[in-house]
Formats: sequence, C-alpha cells, structure tokens
Amino acid sequence: MEINKKLDRQEVETWIEDKTPELLKDFWDILQIRSVADPEIKEPPFGMGGKMVLDQMLKIGNAYGFETCNYDNYVGRITYKGSGEKDDIGIWCHLDVVDDKNGKGYDWEYPPYKPTLKNGGVIARGAQDNKSSAIMALYVLRYFKDHNIAVDKDISLYCGTCEEQGMFDLDYFTENYPCPSLSLVPDAGFPICQGERGSFNGELTSLKDLSDKIIDLHSDSGLYMVPDNAFIVIKKAQNTMELLQRLPERVSLQEEEDKVTIYYHGESIHAANPSKGINAFYGLVSFLLERKILTEEDENIFRFAKKINDDFRGSALQISCEDELSGPLVLVATQAGMNGTKLVMNFISKYPVTKNEMDFEGLAASAAEKNGFTLKVTRSSKAIIYPSDHPVIELLTNIYSKISGEEAKPYIMSGGTYARKLPNAFAYGTGLADQWPPRGMFPPGHGDYHQPDESISIKRIRKALLIYIFSIFELDKLKELK
Repeated sequence: MEINKKLDRQEVETWIEDKTPELLKDFWDILQIRSVADPEIKEPPFGMGGKMVLDQMLKIGNAYGFETCNYDNYVGRITYKGSGEKDDIGIWCHLDVVDDKNGKGYDWEYPPYKPTLKNGGVIARGAQDNKSSAIMALYVLRYFKDHNIAVDKDISLYCGTCEEQGMFDLDYFTENYPCPSLSLVPDAGFPICQGERGSFNGELTSLKDLSDKIIDLHSDSGLYMVPDNAFIVIKKAQNTMELLQRLPERVSLQEEEDKVTIYYHGESIHAANPSKGINAFYGLVSFLLERKILTEEDENIFRFAKKINDDFRGSALQISCEDELSGPLVLVATQAGMNGTKLVMNFISKYPVTKNEMDFEGLAASAAEKNGFTLKVTRSSKAIIYPSDHPVIELLTNIYSKISGEEAKPYIMSGGTYARKLPNAFAYGTGLADQWPPRGMFPPGHGDYHQPDESISIKRIRKALLIYIFSIFELDKLKELK
C-alpha cells in the first residue's frame, strides 16, 4: 500500500461519478428486500427480512474483497484493514426499515420494494433511511481499497437490523462484542450532531370507560410519525347525521344502517417535527368536540386527548421545558385506539439536552391522573451532549464547511440514532439541503424519510460520499480518537 498524504477533490469526484452505476446496482439489491424488523421474532432475530438484507450486504462486501463478519444476525461488519493500530473507526448504518403500511391508510404511489429512478432520485422504502448510508459507507471503503490507501486504523461499516424498532440489535452487540474506538452514524444531518435530546415516551389510558356510543377508534402511522389517518365509528342517534352536515375538507364519512364512520385525513411527518405535519388524530378529536357529536362523559375524556397535542410542548403533562442549546421540549401523541372500553394514546417526547435530572415521569403521571388518565412509561433514554471543542467535532465541522462552502456549526437533534447507544459516537450526515424532490413531484406527506414514497436524490448520496471519504481520511490521522 502507498501512503497518501493528501486527497485530490477533483479525482475523488471523478471516481464517484465513474462508480455511480455500480453504486446504484448495489443499492437496488438491498432496497428490494422488505426488511421491517419485528422484535418479537427471535430466530432469526427480528425476522427473515433482516437476515436476508444483512446476508446480501455482506455478500456485496465479500465480492469487493473486504473482510466481513456476521454477529449472530444482529449486526454485520465489512472492514478495510489498517496497519494494526489499537484504535479503529466504525461507520454505523441500519438495514431495517419502517413499515410501508401499504393498504392501511398509508398509501404509496410508487412500489415500496421495486426501486424507481425518477428526476435524479430513488424512490423506495429505506432509500433515505438508512440503506443509502450503508451503500455510501461501503463505497468509502471501496475508494480506499481501489486507491491502495494505507490507513493506521481499521475502517469498518457496521450494519444493524433493528434500529427502527428499539435498537435491540445494538443492545445485543454492545453486551457481547467490543465497540469501535470511534463511531460515526450517518443517520442524521450534516455537519455534525453535538448532542441528542433525551427521550421520554409513554402510554396514556383513560380511567373512565368510553360510552357505548363509540364502537371503534383508530389512528396510527407508527409511533414516530404524526398520523395521517384517523377514524371513529359511532352508533347513529336521532340527530347524528344532522350534526355531520357541511363537512370540512379533511373529513369524510361512511354511513351504514346503524352506525357511521368518521375519517380525518392528515399529513404525516416525523414526530420530532410535529408542527410540519397535520395530525389526523388531533384533527378528528377537534372536529368531534366542535360538532358536539359525543356524550358529555366522552367529551371530558377527549378534551384531554386534544389538550395533549395543542402545543407540542408537553404543557398538558406539566413537563414543558427548554434550554438555550436545544430549544423547547417536543411532545406529540401519535397513536390512539381503544383497549376494551378505554381510550389509549401513545406519545413520544424529546427533551432538551440539559434536562436529564428533571422528573418527567413523576410530573407527567401526576398531571395525567388529574385529567383522568394513567401513565405507563414506554421509553426513557437520557440525552447526550459533547463539548463544542471536542477534536472530532471540530475536525468534521471544518471538513464539511470546506467541502460545502458554508460556515457550518454543530447542532442538537431531536431524533435518536445509534450514537446514543455507542461509546464515543457522533451522528454525522447524510442529510443535506439539496432542494430535492422537485416541487409537486409528491403529494403532501409523501417523499421524505418514514413517509410513503420515501426517496433520496442521487446527488445527495454522491455528495455525502465525497464528504465521508475526506472525513475518514483525516480521522485516520488523529492520534487520539477519544
């Protein structure tokens, strides 16, 4: 191997352009596999989809001559070997995807697992989150191998299989295998995430029963998505249809002899940014309360359901807070249904990075009880924060700024990535403001990560690859990674 003291940007860009057809072929091979994880399945862990996509990814790595390892079908590794120095660098991606929900009110205009190339972008489930990052990282290794670049540290791509359903893949890996000295997680945005907000999620169940007027209720586009669908089925009363005249644009009905189903059509968005979507559950509840369709007892229950989503700040649960680094807490109820005759709501919240010591459970449980609900905590994960002058943060921020031509600064993110479960780990890319997709290409609530018709531009993949090649090249030179 030759020791390269400097990379030439033009040469790197030319190599990326030449390799794009091969990159897309490899991308297609993993996009066609429906890899929705199911934590309840134990053998293989999380289901056959995860095993199939992991096997395919390792097969691709083997074909290019890399050392590979399958960690019990939970995580896979593809490695470009260094000189044997004790430190190593890992790039962590996940091959599992969120459910496409097709046929359940979450309809696609393009096939989720037959990738479509259109307007310079790729449309498929997992295209953006996170299979593009896995292919991008593989081609970082390919660049180093094709150019015989000598590195001091092993550079490895790690691929998980259950990130979207609780990161149980990483729990298993960290309990049973050593982690890299430094990890990068391309499952966020550029330049580099300085910290991740804490997570406090819960399930709220009404203490009182709903009346027998309510037959069914459902709203669900996934826990981490603002729901784009909601419906309630109610028994017909004498004046029911009179109250349902002159419907708003987003409300529709299905009338039967003795009952009527009321639908609300919203727009989904990731729950970390709830104000950018239209919450169908909130819209449905607001409509029901406005039209006085429910009994007085039901209205008392649903009034709190509306209050939960009134401001996205957690005010209804008395946990509203903020700090200068990350801004205000974000809270949104994203799932709703019935457990017998009880109303059940599931919410997610992302709290500021300096509020780890706040008693979220105690405050929320007390507020819920005062409003006629019980609280079950479903997830509690501490916030993480790194100092702005951390050498890795400074180095990667400078590399991104130089390549992008913009004056970038580290940021705090609301989403959660593998970085919160790995030691010395940083969320770094691959999100870019690349002004894609073109305006009008998708209907509202389509085209972004977790949404129907999930997509990514090829330009973004190529630019992220350029940034990562330079980043790994420079990180390898650091004497201390921690």
